[in-house]
Amino acid sequence: MKKLMMLLAVVLLTACNTPEPTQVLVLPTLHGAHEMNPNYTYDDLMEIVKAYQADVIGVEIRQEDMALDNDTLDKFYPLEFIQIRDSFPGKVAGIDFYSPDTRDETVNIAMFRDTVYKPAKIKYLGQLMKTDSVLVQQYEKAGIPEIQQEQMRIALNYSAEEFLKGEYDSLTRQQYLLEDSLFENSKYAEYSEFNKNRDSSITENALDLIQNNPSKKVLILVGANHRNRIMQTLEAQKRENIELITDLSFMN
Repeated sequence: MKKLMMLLAVVLLTACNTPEPTQVLVLPTLHGAHEMNPNYTYDDLMEIVKAYQADVIGVEIRQEDMALDNDTLDKFYPLEFIQIRDSFPGKVAGIDFYSPDTRDETVNIAMFRDTVYKPAKIKYLGQLMKTDSVLVQQYEKAGIPEIQQEQMRIALNYSAEEFLKGEYDSLTRQQYLLEDSLFENSKYAEYSEFNKNRDSSITENALDLIQNNPSKKVLILVGANHRNRIMQTLEAQKRENIELITDLSFMN
């Protein structure tokens, strides 16, 4: 009996010393498509954010730009991230990233117009790709336009709950794998590499935010095309004491 009591005491002590898990919700946003999707509007997004009651929120704005005024942010960032920043003061951190050459410099139009900057160079490559008939044929042969059409259908119709099931994430992952293969060893390789590096950096910033807020409720808000890498990384690493929220049952 004495040994049993001692064992129970050890179990209780261990339980008391185990920290609460960090709850993490990675919620995709739709940028302008929120205006056209009746099942996932800006109001729907705001209601979800309010109901989740996060302690900290990561948004797709670079940390360098978080203090900029709304008129400036509106030129470069989707509306929902600006609304969230303004609606939850003191809780919001920036996790976006462009490129090493733009780090520590506040966002400006030259970054997207002057090809000495990486984002501008990538934007130019993207425009060039559309006029490359050989590449367009390869794109079509690979089935990428069909993937993009399905992504658009989902973006215009799915609710936030449906997005969390991962169908859109799978399509994005498939598209990126096809593009990586298509652009490899071509003059467009830099385009694919930029997207991969940006996604990886956003993911690292999100993971840092989660790691720095143990036992809290963390909300990560990113455009739908960025969610797949964050989720894939979190699921693959199976980080201890992290509870991934994959539905909206907390809304009930």
